[in-house]
Formats: sequence, C-alpha cells, structure tokens
Amino acid sequence: MASFMPNHSTMLLASLFLIVLATSLVSTTCSKRGRVLESEEDRNVRYAVGDRKAYFEELCIDARDPEPGVKALETLFPKLEYRFEVTEFVTLIPHVIANWTAEAKALADPLIAAAMKKGQKLPKCLESCTASLDEVSNAMSGLPATINFGYPKVEKFLRKSFAEDAGPPMCVSGCPDKSCSPEEKIIADKFHDIWGLMDCVEPYADNYLAPPPPPQS
Repeated sequence: MASFMPNHSTMLLASLFLIVLATSLVSTTCSKRGRVLESEEDRNVRYAVGDRKAYFEELCIDARDPEPGVKALETLFPKLEYRFEVTEFVTLIPHVIANWTAEAKALADPLIAAAMKKGQKLPKCLESCTASLDEVSNAMSGLPATINFGYPKVEKFLRKSFAEDAGPPMCVSGCPDKSCSPEEKIIADKFHDIWGLMDCVEPYADNYLAPPPPPQS
C-alpha cells in the first residue's frame, strides 16, 4: 500500500496556510477589540451632557413645576459632563437637600433666638419656613450613604408632599415676598430651591423602597 510522503512544495503550502490562518485570527481579535473600544467611546458620547439645561429639563420633566428644580440643578452642577445613573441621582439629591436644609436652618436659628429674646412673636414668614424646614430635615437628614436598604421615609415624605390633594408647603403659602424681611427672603429662597429638587426627584420615589428580601430556600 502506497504511503503519502509530503514533498517540499506540500510542506511550504501547509506553512503558508498556517501563517494565513494565524494572521486571520489576530486580525479578528484586533477587530473585536477595536469594536469594544469603539463601543466604549460611543457609550461616552451617549452619556455626555451637551446642553446641561436641556438635560436638567429632561430629569425634571415629570415634576409638578419643573422650572425651580431645573434652576436648582443648574446651580448645583454648573459643570456636569456626564449623565447620572438613576440610582446615583436619587441617592445624591436627598443628601443635597439635607445639606441645604441645614444651611437654611442655620440662617433661621439666630432670627428665632433674637425674636424670643425680645419676647416677640415670630414673623409669619420665618415661622412658616422654620416649620417647613423642620419637616424636610426630619425626612432627609441622617440617611445612609447608599439606598441598598431603602430610604422609606424619603419615599413616604415625597409621595405625601406631592400628592394630588397636597397643598403648597407653609414656607410657600405663608411667605409672600412683600411681607418678608431681607433675611427671611433669603431663607424662603433657599427653601424654594429645596422644594424644587424635591419636586424633581419625587417621580423617582419608587427607587427609595428597599428591594424585597430573597426567598427562603
């Protein structure tokens, strides 16, 4: 029985075939890697914020009154470059609200102390804003850094504050501009910014509920 013995030409062709195959595999790998890099670049482009105001309007599109929230976000993020993940946004905003509320309360406290020292009744605007700030502080202060375990008091407070039958907060209804002192107006303006952020984030309130525990095996 005749046996096949590869000659020099056959071995050369086989070598060339292996070289071509290896080159093709390297080319394919590089092409896939290139597509991955391209995908990452596309992703960066997709998440880049071109027009910040338009993006903030998009974030607050379901708010009762989007404009105050948009203005507050413009103040808060003047150089925002990339879009937020939803979880990132809803985690950040309550902490911002808590900080702004503490700042407003720090402005109100000396005015309250001065009025009490003189035995005077608190001005209506100051009294109203103090009550509103206390409500917000109770809901937004002392939150953990993440919402892994839920922010149930935040969800409950936002839903209650922006329910269909809910009226405006006392700092809005009881604090017309013409009746305010300059100091009270600063406090009221800060509360309006806080309320704007709350209005903007309220449509995302379901994200503050803790996920259900895993089923028992």
